[in-house]
Amino acid sequence: MIQQSKIRVVYQVANEKIMLGEAFGKTCGDIAAMWLKAPMEELLTDEGFKISLYDDGGRHVADKAVSMGTADTILAVVD
Repeated sequence: MIQQSKIRVVYQVANEKIMLGEAFGKTCGDIAAMWLKAPMEELLTDEGFKISLYDDGGRHVADKAVSMGTADTILAVVD
């Protein structure tokens, strides 16, 4: 099994999370740069588009609320 860092894109409604896709990088730096460039949305509720960063060992690192446009951009670069 190849270990890669990744960004998982989800849409959250109430307590349900719907996974829309994952973006994998050729190197950890690719994904880290994409994560850092993604603008954070300020949400009044816990619902909406979110991205989750995972390291190359599969461990969850962080979450970030994003806009639909940012989520689409990340999913468009899926390898």
